[in-house]
Amino acid sequence: MKNNKSIFNIPARFEEHECTLITWPCIGDSEIDSFRKEITIFIKSMAKYEKIILIVDPADSLNAIEQCSEFAEIWIMPTDMSWIRDNGPIFTKKENDEIVAINFEFNGWGNKFYPYDKVKNIPSLIAKKLNIECIKSKLVLEGGGVSFDGEGTMITTEQMLLNPNRNSNFNKQQIESELDNLLGIKKVIWLKKGLVEDEGTDGHVDCVVEYVSSGKIIVQTTNQTNNPNYELLKINLEILKNEKDANGKNFEIIEMPYLPYFPKKYKNQKFVSPYTNYYIANKAIMVPEVDPSLDNLAFKIIEEVFPDREVVPIPAFYQAIGGGGPGCITQQVPISSNVKL
Repeated sequence: MKNNKSIFNIPARFEEHECTLITWPCIGDSEIDSFRKEITIFIKSMAKYEKIILIVDPADSLNAIEQCSEFAEIWIMPTDMSWIRDNGPIFTKKENDEIVAINFEFNGWGNKFYPYDKVKNIPSLIAKKLNIECIKSKLVLEGGGVSFDGEGTMITTEQMLLNPNRNSNFNKQQIESELDNLLGIKKVIWLKKGLVEDEGTDGHVDCVVEYVSSGKIIVQTTNQTNNPNYELLKINLEILKNEKDANGKNFEIIEMPYLPYFPKKYKNQKFVSPYTNYYIANKAIMVPEVDPSLDNLAFKIIEEVFPDREVVPIPAFYQAIGGGGPGCITQQVPISSNVKL
């Protein structure tokens, strides 16, 4: 654990938001019409809990305005990719409570998915619209690959952040130093891998663990010994049981033993959508509806760990075939002293 003082500290997802950013699905997204219908349902469902800003490419503006302008503020910006969690800005805070946008490098999840020329400018465009500072980093990092407690601890996977298809010019120590400088991270907890099915992102952490509050995490496990994720989820759980956070404390761990797959197939393939890939809104938890035989069991666990928030199930099949879920389509803007919307 580092002891040096950073001028920044990144808030956790569970802290209060000024608003939430979402990108309207772009040409090239799988099953775009159905994907857009899901996003519209999501926006309508969440709008009662907090303000939503919808980022829309000019070519798609009429469609987005028609579907969503009643429920979200529309910002027209050139983009060629959705999934703003991974390619949008990450907001960190100064000691005076002002937020700053960090523009980490984005390379299409290890140069697997194209195009991403326009989306690389989205962090700076959003920062300009918010009238805040934007700091560029050479570190390749996606927001779905990292989880923060708001007190200097970050959880990630080696499979993603140390992958040579992203950060061949950084070693682990250099990565941790950059995270400390920009986000105030004093302790990085390195899990080995994410889900087997999450090969598109190289194992993002938001499919296997997420913070509930400082010191408290919900961890994806499975009791199905024939599941290809059984062993790696056991390893992740053991790492987290034996780790301490930046404050030197052990984690309070809630297991999510239900790893759901949609009963419906797409192109003869089954798709997983972990319940841990929820989105924490100000007064709600947006949770994917996946398997009717497991949903209510999982929702009950989430209700118990978030007693002050309403659990809002939302359709997520077309998010899953695109490689994501509720936590991937969203990016929170924390409350601050310099942004009021």
